[in-house]
Amino acid sequence: MWRIVQDSNIIFDSKFKDVTDLPFTFSYLIRKRMQIDSWMELPKDKRPPESIWDDPKELDEWFDRIYSEAQTEFNINWNEDEVE
Repeated sequence: MWRIVQDSNIIFDSKFKDVTDLPFTFSYLIRKRMQIDSWMELPKDKRPPESIWDDPKELDEWFDRIYSEAQTEFNINWNEDEVE
């Protein structure tokens, strides 16, 4: 995370030597950006809608629903004539 802060081109006070020294608002902003960036790596149909990005409960429900559906769908193509 500290690399992201350093690469952000935001000028920070020199007293900040580590990400843990940053005020909460900065560290929250950086973590949130990392979270959103990770969602953008998902296929478009798996990404949460922007309207729920700030609602942890909604996000949990979204990902539970999206990934539980994906794990319970199975398509098996087989020919009964070939089964012994």
